[in-house]
Amino acid sequence: LSRNSFKAEKKVDRRTSDGSLCIDDFDGNSTSSGRVSMGRQQSGLANDVPLLLSSATSLISHYSTDGIEHIDPSAADSDDFDFAMNAYANGIKYGHFDIQADLNAATEDNDHLLAAKAYMGLGFARQCKGELASSLDAYMKALDLCNAEIGHDDPINANLEYACGNVLNEMDRNLEASTHFRRALNFYKSRESDGNDAKVNILFIEGMMYIALEDTQRALDCFREGLRLNQTSQRPLNLKLASVMYEMGSIYSQKGEYMDSAQYFNVALHVRKSNLGDSFVVARTHYSLGVTLASQEVLTNTTTDAFSHLETALRICQQEFKGDNLQTAVILHAMGVLNERKGIFHTASSWFEGEREMLIALFGNDHSSVASISSDLGTCFYNVGKYESARNMFQDALRIMTLSKVDEVDRRLEVADLLYKIASCHDSLCDFDKSLATFYKAKEIRQYHFGMENGLVIQTMLRIGNVLLCKGEASAALNCFGEVLGIGYASDSINEIEIANALYGRGCAQFCGYQLSDAMKSFHDSLNWKLAKLGENDPGLACIFYQMAHVHLQQSENEEALTYFEEYVRLLELDPQLNLHEQAQICFTKGIIAKMKENFEAALSLYGQALHMFNILFDGKHEKIASIHFDIGCVRSELGHFRAALHHFGICLSQRREWLGFDHVDVADVLLHMASIYTKENDFELAAKCLQDSDEIWKSKLENSEKLLSVLMISGKRWKAIHRYEETEANFEQALEMAITLHGQKHELVADILLDLGEFLQEISQAQQAFFCFDESIEIRSALFGTDSPSVAKAEYSKGVAHIFQGQFDEAAACLNRALTIRQEKLGRMDSAVGDTLNTIGFLQLKMGNINGRDALDPLMEALEIRRSVGNKGKVVSTLQNILSLYKKRKDYESCIEVNSDILVVRQDDFGPAHERVAEAWINLGSVQASAGKFVEARASYEEALRVRSRNHGYQHRLVAQVIFKIGSLSSRQGQFDDAKKFFEEYLRIRAEDSDPDEEMARALTLMGDLQKETGAKSMAQINWMSAIETYQQLGYEDDHKKIIRLQERQKSLGHMIGLFGFGRRESFARRESGDASRRKSSGSVADNLSVLGLKLGIDLDDNASAVSKLTMPM
Repeated sequence: LSRNSFKAEKKVDRRTSDGSLCIDDFDGNSTSSGRVSMGRQQSGLANDVPLLLSSATSLISHYSTDGIEHIDPSAADSDDFDFAMNAYANGIKYGHFDIQADLNAATEDNDHLLAAKAYMGLGFARQCKGELASSLDAYMKALDLCNAEIGHDDPINANLEYACGNVLNEMDRNLEASTHFRRALNFYKSRESDGNDAKVNILFIEGMMYIALEDTQRALDCFREGLRLNQTSQRPLNLKLASVMYEMGSIYSQKGEYMDSAQYFNVALHVRKSNLGDSFVVARTHYSLGVTLASQEVLTNTTTDAFSHLETALRICQQEFKGDNLQTAVILHAMGVLNERKGIFHTASSWFEGEREMLIALFGNDHSSVASISSDLGTCFYNVGKYESARNMFQDALRIMTLSKVDEVDRRLEVADLLYKIASCHDSLCDFDKSLATFYKAKEIRQYHFGMENGLVIQTMLRIGNVLLCKGEASAALNCFGEVLGIGYASDSINEIEIANALYGRGCAQFCGYQLSDAMKSFHDSLNWKLAKLGENDPGLACIFYQMAHVHLQQSENEEALTYFEEYVRLLELDPQLNLHEQAQICFTKGIIAKMKENFEAALSLYGQALHMFNILFDGKHEKIASIHFDIGCVRSELGHFRAALHHFGICLSQRREWLGFDHVDVADVLLHMASIYTKENDFELAAKCLQDSDEIWKSKLENSEKLLSVLMISGKRWKAIHRYEETEANFEQALEMAITLHGQKHELVADILLDLGEFLQEISQAQQAFFCFDESIEIRSALFGTDSPSVAKAEYSKGVAHIFQGQFDEAAACLNRALTIRQEKLGRMDSAVGDTLNTIGFLQLKMGNINGRDALDPLMEALEIRRSVGNKGKVVSTLQNILSLYKKRKDYESCIEVNSDILVVRQDDFGPAHERVAEAWINLGSVQASAGKFVEARASYEEALRVRSRNHGYQHRLVAQVIFKIGSLSSRQGQFDDAKKFFEEYLRIRAEDSDPDEEMARALTLMGDLQKETGAKSMAQINWMSAIETYQQLGYEDDHKKIIRLQERQKSLGHMIGLFGFGRRESFARRESGDASRRKSSGSVADNLSVLGLKLGIDLDDNASAVSKLTMPM
């Protein structure tokens, strides 16, 4: 059965979608290093040492379960003799021996011939159990006795020669088998007989001889002719015929014609099962049929009865052989291989573990078969992400191999293979130093025996390049891949695929060094080599398109990236042998595509399916699982599900820190995204911690490069968003210096950084320096692209916004009108940038007090039309809020209600009915309804907000308390003082554990005191007013602030109560240093103005990003 084996599994690359690439190791499984993917190289572990389905029965020495060493026919009451003669009779009965009755009678009085027949029976019984070596030993004893008593020219000898040939053939001792078949054949050909039976016998023996001589076509010809003659003679089916059918099944299986093979195996199974019942020969036939069907199953990705036949074979063997036995171990191996080839690695490893335990029990810990299964089990462990267990298995196999007494050259080459696998495990465990050292050892051995121009040496060099990339040594990796290319171009012995893989590796190294144009050229070259060799529809091309897609992503070329991702999926789906791992990878990539198309719900569904499959494969622990959590976090963030996003980012962060270490760039990437969410959640302390850790990693790991420059710009904006201006300035200035060093002063990237720096300087009230940066940016852009380019318009726009901050409205109008003219002319009147400019011009008119005419309303309404057309719902809301401000100034409350209702609809359409922004829209609608005197409608709106927030955050959340405060205030305005008091008390109860009081709390304390005064609870009123004063003071208000003065006047009206301290006191605030409070007050006022302006202008962080955004990682 050693001729039956599965088709080797193909390899696919593995890649994350967050801008990090990953190494493809063996059989397409990625390491946790997250840097580069080598795709479908012919260097997979399973391809290096194929897992063959073989009987392995040649390992059985002279072991036999019957325990019979010698047969003496003359011994009285000999159970051994009786057992052997019964077996001989069964062999005659079932057609295994073709002995005439008169010949049997001639031996009855000859003890030597009786012993020969007993040994024949013993050989048959052992052969049925698969004890081949001991079976051969019995047949040879019988043959020696017959030769001594009746000579060579006898039918008994011919039967024995045929039986010996069969056993030797099963033991793969083909040359010896052919000798015995030839002797049997000579006997039958020497007989003068023209009958069909004799011709059939001769043809079958000839066929067996040709099998031994490995001439399968001539064997088939003999078998076919023999079967034809057998049908005409209507000879009954017997074991000899079953053996022929079995051999024909084996030949067709070897030829890959599995359905024909299965037909012959089925006939053999029927005959053997009818005659022998649950014997080992039947088990082995089940096994062979199961292997053949399994091969068909894997080839066509269908389901057959393969596993059922293997299970039956296992059951029979376990019944036949009590305890551990090699036959059962062989079947366990086949069941493991079937699952391994189908990608069900967990199940496969269970079968392999059972086989290994059995082999150790049979042969001890140091047997070569234990080394082989340890290597196979290591492969399976690796594929399920159990890299430590895999390494242990490979190291045990290496230990055994060093003890082996096989040929020295073979042993060293086997050692090299195991070193290669151990190095791959080190790589996957991120122990890159050990991995590199071990790969070098494997390379040294392979190079010594094969020379440099050898595929195995090239394969090892490619893996060395991978590890160098993982270590962050992109330059060394580039040299390694360059050396491979040099060998490949100069040598005819290196094939096209290996050259393509080296080009691919070079592209990955260039990508890691953020040499994007060079990387794309290398990928194109690799693609051309593979196209020439494989054609355009080979799955082996897929990994190249995957990497090219990520280059396009890095360059913000999303349409091109989408095309390449879709081609990647198309090519993978052409593979008829997709296992669970590959299906998961396809599902994951489809999720990336859906996310890029902003089909977020579909993306979440696809990511969920991929996560489920990868969890099955890797038991929840693998870099791929971490990457999917990262992508889910990104989608949740886009949907505004910030808590859920942080949950997934947290899982990703924990796993990447475990596998990659705390200072890996992929860890830094997660921290950068978490900082953004914490900023949106107003948790500036955690945002700052994430940014600080992220910055330290990026700056320590990346040298001066465009990637680091890009990260500095992103991080700078994040620091600015949380009002940490020192860090913002440091990052922007480092980015500017780096950009000038890399590109010179007159470069687009320098202009972009100057623009961002100008906006930042304006924010911290350094107007003179800000306008200097704006003017420098405009000058560079004008020189590069012309004075009427959209690039210049972008800088003019930002400069105009800065003038608004400074109250320089005429200068702002001039800048904004220049930007509008250019944008309308160059981009079209319905472009989103035109909408942004019109929105800001409308806002400027509001600031200038032009509220009654059309000066403000017309540009705002035009901006609204454009923004609705573009489909940016966030900017639609921004413009609606500006229109709302206009109507508020006009005190046109009906129009205010209409606009707020419009905002609510947009928010619900954008985020769904239960999102926090929808709650905010309900609150804003309620407030304007209250201003219009529509208290019932206002109460209903507030209650909707309360319902949404209670559902999202729980009733005890401060955001819920905020709505309760609104309802209490509304009740107070309606004169419902008892209700108002209850609502304020509930508000204060929820906020009681809040260690960070705010102005809303101070107002609530003030109103509560007012209500208590009206109801006569003067002492409580004094306490709450005092608490309100303390809260304002903790927020940085000076003692002469009008809010504090008014509260003090309230206290005086009731008589001062010294020493009473109320709700607002918080120890954490009391310990704040005066400098912190002062800075909070200073920066907070700027921040408040900016946040209002940002909201009303609808300015996005990305609005002023140009070439810098092309270098940023996908969010």
